[in-house]
Amino acid sequence: MNVTVNIGRTIARERRRMGVTQEALADYLGVSKVAVSKWELGQSLPDVALLPRIAAYFSLTLDELFDWRDELADEACAALYAEVYALGAHDIAAAHERLCALAAEHYSDGNLLLMLASLLTVWAAGMATPFSPADESDGALDAAILADEALVLLDRVLEVASEPSTLFLAQQQKATTLFQMGKHEEAAALLEPLVRRQDASASTMLLASAYRKLDRDDDALELLQAERLRAASFVLSSLMQEVGMRDDAAFAQAADDASEAVFKALDMGSVNPLFPVTMSLEVAETLRRAGENEEALDALARAVDAAAAIQVHRDPSDSPLWDRMAGRLDPAQAGEAWAKHKASQADEASALMRQAIAERVSSPEWRELTGDDPRFGEILA
Repeated sequence: MNVTVNIGRTIARERRRMGVTQEALADYLGVSKVAVSKWELGQSLPDVALLPRIAAYFSLTLDELFDWRDELADEACAALYAEVYALGAHDIAAAHERLCALAAEHYSDGNLLLMLASLLTVWAAGMATPFSPADESDGALDAAILADEALVLLDRVLEVASEPSTLFLAQQQKATTLFQMGKHEEAAALLEPLVRRQDASASTMLLASAYRKLDRDDDALELLQAERLRAASFVLSSLMQEVGMRDDAAFAQAADDASEAVFKALDMGSVNPLFPVTMSLEVAETLRRAGENEEALDALARAVDAAAAIQVHRDPSDSPLWDRMAGRLDPAQAGEAWAKHKASQADEASALMRQAIAERVSSPEWRELTGDDPRFGEILA
């Protein structure tokens, strides 16, 4: 557990909120402006005799001034999340009770609260896990209440977190929750500043070059691979989403060819093995609706073959394209409990994907389209 006291950050935040300068605060307390600056930068702490005066000046309690918080190690956070996730798959009510207890106990741990909020959002959608619906007979919880609880935790994360990555993820998760609640305008307003930020690719390349000049090649390689993974994942996801939005046979085939080339060239099978299944199925459905029977069957056959060939436990670092990403992509880095959770989640996703393919292939729409076509019989078998 990491324990932090953030007096300097509290002083800076409250001083800006009140519109007070460092010099004015220093004059009131009888110290130098340099002293106040050092407090806010975390380079020193105020004399203990000044603490009550500082708290009173900002109308804070001493606890609020100290902004004391305990932050669990990543491994401990992951283990607690995995515990609640597994409990939720069998007993949502008990899992919810445990989640609320953990949130109350660790109300200053932004990372844990962010993880717990994501589970509340999943439950609010009527799911026990992201891959399986909740059993309504087993103490179903009110979706609106769960979503509101998620928003409360996410607002708390935005209040206590200082890491830019945590703040970004909290805003993204809050937008997800709002979108799920049907509050699309609020979700869009929250997301627009996130996606309209200046492109970071130039800064990434410059930082990689700086690392190389400093003989920090390992840092440069990890940075470049992380950015490549982000970009490749966006390209693939955007193509699949656009296929569904446009419902255009020509675009679907072009996007299918492009995604297949990117997926193979960058060995994305070690990172996202389920993508070929979902992409091929999306393309197949678009072509089916367009009456392109032969092409639709080809795409459906690819989806079935991809589902049969899924390998969810490949080590990404075995690929030369991702060999520096083991620290980011290996669940075991966050402990044994998290590794088991992610392995179970991958197996669950794979099984669900195969089930979805089987249901889609045997649907009335496909039977009506193909009739007695022997190719369809082979796919169905």
